Amino acid sequence: MDLVFAGLAELPTPGQTLSARNFETLPGGKGANQASAAAAVGADVQLVGAAGTDSLGDSALADLAARGVGLAHVKRVQEPTGVAAVLIENSGENIVIIAAGANATVGQSSVTAAETVASLNVVVLACLEVPVETVLAWARVSRERGWTFILNPAPAQSLPVELLELVDVITPNETELAPLGSAAELLARGIRAVIVTLGGDGARLHTASGEHHQAAFPCVPVDTTGAGDAFNGALAAAIAEGQSMENAVEFAAAVGALATEKVGARNALATRAEAVALLEAQQS
Repeated sequence: MDLVFAGLAELPTPGQTLSARNFETLPGGKGANQASAAAAVGADVQLVGAAGTDSLGDSALADLAARGVGLAHVKRVQEPTGVAAVLIENSGENIVIIAAGANATVGQSSVTAAETVASLNVVVLACLEVPVETVLAWARVSRERGWTFILNPAPAQSLPVELLELVDVITPNETELAPLGSAAELLARGIRAVIVTLGGDGARLHTASGEHHQAAFPCVPVDTTGAGDAFNGALAAAIAEGQSMENAVEFAAAVGALATEKVGARNALATRAEAVALLEAQQS
């Protein structure tokens, strides 16, 4: 869940007392947001994770179920459901404070969920709100099964070399890229595509074939919270459909732009029809 403080005039400084125009409690969490974004554009999605047995866990799972996200591999645990406090500037930019809670209990044994999947056409999308060891375990099983493994390396941190060498597609923003090295260095480790998200400047795709800049789609940002998650979920859905990497990035950029137009990480998640309409409008 995300606890959202909306409408701050400026970001805080140490010791500063803040006031905000309003306060909302909204569903969130990077993995859940990404799963919701993929489901919203028509993907068949199974979320692997954990939620507390508290009321926040109840509402989080109810929201995900209503969005068509499969929850067979989400465990209920005694730890509190993970939360984040999101401070939103008037410009729509934000800072986020995370309390991992139940997310920290998602262990390496969660890869047993892979045994229930018979299809070879699988895309695994992971972020770093669960332990790195768990992400590494999923990267290993994805490589063994020939699945595409996408890593959204957020929150930013340094990562084991073995993990980077098992990634097929990585999607850092510029801050998250810094501790990992340059795009060229990541490609040299065997990553097929490095997609650096640039906020209002779009995204930059790096592959062995060269570099491609995806311009941002026009939008009126209200809250950028979850825009990167929307981008990642849509990207995974497009790759699972067999779209080219350039087309997948374009589709993801459209979904990410639309996600900024309301407060909350999921309130503005685009449907496929909405994303396609934006793409067509841009091309006309």
